[in-house]
Amino acid sequence: MLVKTQIPKTLKERMELEEELRVPASFEDFLDLLEKCEYRIEYDEGQIISFMGYATRNHEIIVAHLIRLIGNLIDLELYSVFGSNLALHVPGFGKRYYNADCVVVKGEDEEVTLRGTMKAIANPVLIIEVLSASSYDFDLGGKFRNYKKIPSLQQVIYIDSTEMSVLTYTRYNGQDEWLLREFTDPAQEVPILSDGILNMADIYNKIKFNK
Repeated sequence: MLVKTQIPKTLKERMELEEELRVPASFEDFLDLLEKCEYRIEYDEGQIISFMGYATRNHEIIVAHLIRLIGNLIDLELYSVFGSNLALHVPGFGKRYYNADCVVVKGEDEEVTLRGTMKAIANPVLIIEVLSASSYDFDLGGKFRNYKKIPSLQQVIYIDSTEMSVLTYTRYNGQDEWLLREFTDPAQEVPILSDGILNMADIYNKIKFNK
C-alpha cells in the first residue's frame, strides 16, 4: 500500500505506482478528482482508494457472465441490473463512495445527489463483487461491513476469480443478521434473492485457473 499526498489523474501515471493506493482527502476533493480521473477510484474513511491490479481474463469473463445470467434470471420489468460504473450510497455519518461489479435494484431507482448531476444509488437489493488479489481484503472487510448498513440490501455475493469459490451473505430474521453460505463445487446452485438460482458451472464457464 502506498500513501501519498496527491493522486494522479491519468491511467499512465497510475500504472507506474503500487497496486493499492490510498490518499487522505476530503469528500469534495474526491468528487473533484472523480470528474477528471481516467481510472476507477473509491472513497472511504477520509481516503481516496485505488486498486490497480491487472484486469485478469478470469475477472472480466466472470463479470460478463454475471450480468448476462442475472439479466436472464430476473424479471426485468421489476428489476434493473447495473455494471461497475454505478455509484452506491451507504447511509451514515461518514462519507463513502463504492462501486461493485454488478448491482440489482428492485423497482424505481432511489438516487442520492452527490453534487450537481453526480448521483449514487441508495436502494440495491443485490450486490455482487468479483474478487481479485489486489482488492480481496477491502471487498470482504470494510466494504462488506458498510454494505450491511444499506436498508434495502438483501444479498451480497463474492465470486473468487482465482479459484472456484462463491460466498453469499443473505439478510434474514430482521435487519442485522446475515446467513453465510459457501459454494465450491461445479454441480452446486447459488440462490439469487428469491428469484431462482445460478449454476456454478455457468458462473465459471470458460474460466481457467492457474495450477
